[in-house]
Parts: sequence; C-alpha cells; structure tokens
Amino acid sequence: MTSAETQLAAFFARYEPAIARLGKALRTKLRARLPGLSEVVYLYENQNSLVLSYSPSGRGYDAVCSLALHPEQVKLFFTGGPRLAKADPKKLLQGSAKLVRYVVMKKAADLDRAEIEALMVAALDLAKVRLVPGAENPVVVKADEQRKRAARAKKARR
Repeated sequence: MTSAETQLAAFFARYEPAIARLGKALRTKLRARLPGLSEVVYLYENQNSLVLSYSPSGRGYDAVCSLALHPEQVKLFFTGGPRLAKADPKKLLQGSAKLVRYVVMKKAADLDRAEIEALMVAALDLAKVRLVPGAENPVVVKADEQRKRAARAKKARR
C-alpha cells in the first residue's frame, strides 16, 4: 500500500463499518468508471466528512464529481449540478448550492443505475473531460495541507 493509500485507510477507519464499506465500494467503482482522473482526498474534521474528488487536474475544485462520507450517509456530488437538470428527469439531485448537487447513495449498486450514469455522462460532457481507458488514478491527499491552512488562519485571527 502506498503512503496515500495508508492515509486513506486510516480516514475510512474513522467511520462506522457500514459507511466505510459503502464508501470503499463506491470508491472502487468510481476509480474504474473515471480512468485517468486524479482522486483528490480532503478530510474536513470540523464537518466530520471525508471527500474524494475526481479531477482531471489534481485540484479538487476542478472535479467532475466527488464522493463525501458523513457519519450518517454517503453522498455523490456532481459539479455543475444546477446545469444537469436536463439529465435528471427523475429529480434525483438534491441541494441548493450554486455549483454542486448531490445524490444520497444507499448501496454501491446505486452507481450502476441508469439515472446516475446519465448524470455522470452529463457531468463529464459539461466538464469537457475525456477519459483514458486503462489510465492510472493518482491519489492526492490534501488533508495535511488543510490542517496547516486551518492552523495559519487560527493564528492570524489571534
């Protein structure tokens, strides 16, 4: 296991077993579905959430979609969510943020649903991302950067 994989395993271990299992299963499916995209890992300790963003650039804010683990549920976020309405005739997308919308994932098989696949295809088209079959998915852990940024902000407020 790489250092990033070791860190990620420790992050998953913070969650109840059912949430961790679902998150890991969805992660496996997303990595297979999105070859070549970087998996950018964020740990938001103040929100008790782990976020895995799938990005063509290695920066989370460029992500096509993100998987977010919370203590009580797992959500699949789509960037450009408000513009995905045409791809969402069953109104699965939830939320009211300007840039993203999400679908609560109950089981790994939810990712195989035609409605979720239509949202994924629309999100990839919107982002103008071309996937590279067989390409690696590098893992970029940003948790340490977040802690340092939070510490600097806290120090600056004093």
